[in-house]
Amino acid sequence: MGGPFDFFGAISHHNYTKLTAKQKQNRKILRETMAKFGFVAYDKEWWHYTLKDEPYRKTYFDFLVK
Repeated sequence: MGGPFDFFGAISHHNYTKLTAKQKQNRKILRETMAKFGFVAYDKEWWHYTLKDEPYRKTYFDFLVK
């Protein structure tokens, strides 16, 4: 993907150009697949997507998951 998950530098941005062809293709596949199922990319993090029609946009959920 060109950079580690949760790294917040420029390499994580969707428009970062200094990637290999394979890394660019991987990001493109992820972005297109997520968009197909209703998710919108956050441009500064290749791994960060939000559901376009999020029903609980302003709700913070804080509960234990087992």
